[in-house]
Amino acid sequence: MFVTGTDTSVGKTFVSRGVVRALQQRGMRVVGLKPIETGCTPEPADALALARACGRPALARDPAFYRVAPPLAPFAATLAHATSAPDLAAIAKRTLELAESADFTLVEGAGGLLVPLDATHSMAELAQQLGFPLVLVAPDRLGVLSQVLSAYESAVLRRLPVLALILTRHFAAASDTSPATNASILSARLGVPVFVFPRAADDDDALAAVTESTGIPDLLLSVRV
Repeated sequence: MFVTGTDTSVGKTFVSRGVVRALQQRGMRVVGLKPIETGCTPEPADALALARACGRPALARDPAFYRVAPPLAPFAATLAHATSAPDLAAIAKRTLELAESADFTLVEGAGGLLVPLDATHSMAELAQQLGFPLVLVAPDRLGVLSQVLSAYESAVLRRLPVLALILTRHFAAASDTSPATNASILSARLGVPVFVFPRAADDDDALAAVTESTGIPDLLLSVRV
């Protein structure tokens, strides 16, 4: 699966950690990768957290993957700090090589689906080259409806199959009443399964337990490619 979001900091890594740990606890060989990460000071924090969750911390430091310090989109980092652009072909090739050793591979994107990687490519091109179905992650809060529908249409336009939507509850304010209807509205509009990911402790086992409680692993395993 390829995990993308409507924005940065919407809970992709929490969801990804929960999924890989849950599948690992089922006895599967799991690879969890974040091949493109910015804001590395100096470590790629999200990639490390994801790799540790699947019990393979070395995955985060694979030399084929893209790591830069500026907390910007990769193309913005290239323009502002003269960093190299991600080598999309090399990243996709190495990701698929690592996937060969696993029963299940999860790739987490950086930011949203259309984050620019260079002057012409976006995160969507990485998803296309990998050929993995998308799981869209979004915060269950006011404003999410238009954000999700826009991201979904972008995926469909690029012939990227969306497997499911996961709405995370880590960011909604107590005064926000939109979570009462967000899931039902989006389920009807999208026609794909919609899951609500409750608040959980920042702990791999706790995230795995929440993931299992939602039924997300069963859906993923039922449609593996």
